[in-house]
Amino acid sequence: MVLAPHPGDDILGCGGTIILHRQLGHAVDVLYLTDGEKGASGISVTKTASVRHQEAIDAAPKLKLEESNLHFLHLPDGDLVNHSGSNYEFRQILEKTNPDVIYLPSFVEKHRDLYATNVLLKNNLIQSCDVAAYEIWSPFLPNRLVNISSVVEEKRAAMQAHTSQLKELDYLEASLALNRYRAAMYNIGISYAEAFIQSTSEEYFYLMMETEA
Repeated sequence: MVLAPHPGDDILGCGGTIILHRQLGHAVDVLYLTDGEKGASGISVTKTASVRHQEAIDAAPKLKLEESNLHFLHLPDGDLVNHSGSNYEFRQILEKTNPDVIYLPSFVEKHRDLYATNVLLKNNLIQSCDVAAYEIWSPFLPNRLVNISSVVEEKRAAMQAHTSQLKELDYLEASLALNRYRAAMYNIGISYAEAFIQSTSEEYFYLMMETEA
């Protein structure tokens, strides 16, 4: 299961890893917490939500996902922190998909919605599983690197489906530059890597609370 605060965050943070999971035959679901309705300038929030919803659907085949693997929670963009308490629909989706690993943006992210994703999961996760936190804006010291060199062009193609966002900022090249940096800094003979903090959910939330203390 991949938790994405906004459509496209899943690709930026772990798009290559999603594709590799699918190549191995693993089931992958993506849950978009908001519609990202505040993420485009010059058009209404209603129109933006519709556009970004469709962009997520258009990107899915490039991630080797079916539309049925996508879930939309429709929480308010930019105000996720005030909607991160107990959420019945969120819990239902977790129970239905029963994930072994949950990917989400790390708790060191400064963006309100990215951080709030961690609070939402902490308040609603009932069954223990592994958690793998990915990077968007705030690099961290990872304990896991995934070599995505073989699928980087598929990751690129998936993000290119999010045209509304690439008009705002070149998120794609920023993400790929981070992936190149991650591969280079560990000098392990690969070209692109996605970095994660991976642990059990209990360990992850303990670290989160200790970091906040």
